[in-house]
Amino acid sequence: MTLRKPAALMIALSLLTAGCAAASDKSGGTDPHQVLVLASNDGNPVSAPAVARFVDRVSELSGGRVQVKISPNWGGGGDEARVIRDVAAGRAVLGWSGTRAFDTVGVTSFEPLHAPFLISSYAAQAAVVKDRLSSDMLATLQPLGLTGLALGADELRMPAAASKPLLTPSDFNGLRFGTIASTVQTRSLAALGAQPVTIRFPRSPDTDGLGGVETMWWTYAAQHQDEFLPFVTGNAVLWPRTVVIFANTKGLAGLDRTTRGWVERASADAQAWSTVHAADLVPTQLTDPCSRGLRIATATSVQLKALRAAAEPVYTWLRGDPALAKSLDRIQALVASAEPDPAPSVPDTCSYHPGDETRQPASVPVLTAAGRVGTFPQGTYRYAASVDDLVAGGLAQSDAENNAGVLDWTMQGGRWRSVSKPALVDVPHYPSNPTCEGLYDVQGHTVRFTTTSRYSDGDCAPATWSARWTIRDRTLTWTAVDPADFGTVWAVKPWQRIQ
Repeated sequence: MTLRKPAALMIALSLLTAGCAAASDKSGGTDPHQVLVLASNDGNPVSAPAVARFVDRVSELSGGRVQVKISPNWGGGGDEARVIRDVAAGRAVLGWSGTRAFDTVGVTSFEPLHAPFLISSYAAQAAVVKDRLSSDMLATLQPLGLTGLALGADELRMPAAASKPLLTPSDFNGLRFGTIASTVQTRSLAALGAQPVTIRFPRSPDTDGLGGVETMWWTYAAQHQDEFLPFVTGNAVLWPRTVVIFANTKGLAGLDRTTRGWVERASADAQAWSTVHAADLVPTQLTDPCSRGLRIATATSVQLKALRAAAEPVYTWLRGDPALAKSLDRIQALVASAEPDPAPSVPDTCSYHPGDETRQPASVPVLTAAGRVGTFPQGTYRYAASVDDLVAGGLAQSDAENNAGVLDWTMQGGRWRSVSKPALVDVPHYPSNPTCEGLYDVQGHTVRFTTTSRYSDGDCAPATWSARWTIRDRTLTWTAVDPADFGTVWAVKPWQRIQ
């Protein structure tokens, strides 16, 4: 393992005093109202079970005399590396971060934990966290001026996608794929053929235009990722979100002996507790996404082997460092000896079935007023589909001739308006009025439409429909159109923004 120490961490670390509400007594006594600040990148303090357990245990062990105060969204959130640097600089006495982020500040020792498709069960993760290897990894934080207190188990992370389940390496190929800042995770996604995109927050607008993200059930439910990433490959575990609770070394040494003992005991308890309880909340976290259209796919053993084989360049890269190669060997041995997890129970209401890519589970409600615009880029888009395009998309020749043409579609302020021009001069069933209008409502990456125009010689669009959108640069793509047959007319090709 090599330590690449950025210039930002070369500053001298001052003795921390701001992290405590009152002076400590080095002889062993403790102030009855001591508060220790714990910097957290996340906005919700309970998003990491090991951290929540640590906070509770410090209070319990001290009889309430010492409290750990979580400071969420540290520095504005969205930057785990900043939390690490700020605690190292003494701006808080305690902090926590996902292990994924440490290689962005020069510590590579945790990278083997994120070797893709290696730690793919909670039993395997528990075996690694309980092993002596965890202490060795925590010790590598010392050159930063940090003391690693605990390595905590957390939820497993898997791929979620916008248009179809990701089951094979070819499904990842060319996909713009979101990940939290991490060198090893970025390399892993690139090895699978994806185009890694570093995101600060796992929600819009950071996720706009992405074809997939790596996620876990807590994040998936809390950020309503099902609205724009409805397909999750539940058994294709990319890596775990293991976490580290750490302290500013000088600040920790500045605490009285009794308080320091409580902090250390609480850390050890949190680490051990997390190996049993990392997945406690998963069943309840599935409830809401399942009701909103989540589809959980299961990769076959052959598909999982193919994914692991595609990630082999990452293993070769890790083995280029002798220390990391040793850690990787130890993890592989622990994974091989771990008992398998019980077979996951996927609710029938959200199991994936072939064809779900073109279906919406719920009926589309009628809008009676302009809806929310959300993060959808308002403006005018052009959709040009030839007869051949529509035939290739599944329409019969006669239907393709009746529907081919150019459509200029404006979406603004919850209202839409389209103007159409047929591709053929004489189209018997084309509406006499080229203008069509209606209302729309955006929820995440799903748009629900209602048509308000009515003509005596036919409809210009369905009464209601819905679709999921993604946009890259000025190219707009619609998927999961409901009703599906409208998608063969309206969304067989991408749209181009013209205004």
